[in-house]
Amino acid sequence: MATESAVNSVVHEAIDERQHIRVKVPALVTFTANNKLVESQLEDISLGGAAFITEVKLTQNQLLDITIEFKLAEFNLDLPLKAKVISQQRETKISFVDVEPKQLDTLRYIISSYISGDLVSANGVLNVVQRENLIKQRKVKADTSRGFADRFKALSGTLAYFAVGLTIASLLLTKLYAYFFEIKATTASVSSDAFIISMPSNGYVDFMVEGDKTKTGDPIATISSQLTTSFNTPEDLKALSDISDQDLQLILGKALLETVIASPCDCFVYYPKQSVDKYAYKEQELMHLLPLDSPLYVKATVPFVRIDDLSSIHGVYLRKFGDEESVPGKILKSEVDEETGSLILSIEPSLPYSPADYLKPAEVIIDTGFGLGHMNWSQAQ
Repeated sequence: MATESAVNSVVHEAIDERQHIRVKVPALVTFTANNKLVESQLEDISLGGAAFITEVKLTQNQLLDITIEFKLAEFNLDLPLKAKVISQQRETKISFVDVEPKQLDTLRYIISSYISGDLVSANGVLNVVQRENLIKQRKVKADTSRGFADRFKALSGTLAYFAVGLTIASLLLTKLYAYFFEIKATTASVSSDAFIISMPSNGYVDFMVEGDKTKTGDPIATISSQLTTSFNTPEDLKALSDISDQDLQLILGKALLETVIASPCDCFVYYPKQSVDKYAYKEQELMHLLPLDSPLYVKATVPFVRIDDLSSIHGVYLRKFGDEESVPGKILKSEVDEETGSLILSIEPSLPYSPADYLKPAEVIIDTGFGLGHMNWSQAQ
């Protein structure tokens, strides 16, 4: 029976919404007519109107402000409505006009409750009054399920953002570490304890080295220049009468004096300029002789104000021009350049340089922090 009653209530409610079936509900109708308050017993009611019996004469299409007082199980409910008189014979029939949505919902709730046999409760009426009456589009629950492609795309995006953030953080940490714990040399180049052969005076030079190496004692160049002579005393003039004509021609600058220069070591020969026989000027560098038994090192210049920071060195790292990675180094000696006031460091690389690297520019990093300078420096470059 309960199931049948529930089914009937649904059917009746649907019919009632369409055809305004009238239901007998115990209620009292109150309205004002001819300046008098009139109370009448409600005969029946629907969503569209109601019927009641009264002795007061009313005219057709007359508008009334009525109040229907429903006698419910737990309380009395007053429902104010506007109505229009349809007819008045044995009973007066009215239709509701300008019914608000909440009023209509309340009527529907009361009528459907009586049709289904349920008693109207206060909670039910309050729920009907408080609910929204405007029809809204049904909320469609979003499909949150993801396929493999969506999951892969989301994971790839997350990893990409993570990688970008990690890269930025590492670069920032690298810059901060370099600022606080690294000293860069202002100038640096590959150097050697070389013998520098220069022109003693203006004259001609003939190079005698075959290849790029020479042994101790081998002739390396012949220099032809005029002898510079000055006569300052009477004894000098007297000596002129005792010399031969050939020596006199030499003294007077009419003959050239030839000098052969021998190699002081087993060396690698480096030419600052092209090794072409030519006229050279005084103090012009002709060649550098790099001893084969003396390894090359890097000579670096560091500002003297950073001398206190050099008291705690955790690593020295070198990179000559043309190399992609740095190599560790060891400071051999230090000295002060009196002309510039800079500190000059001689640094030996862990991997020996070849003579072809002589005088190549280099970069030097001195790590005074935690020994991480070479890794950060290589990555930053």
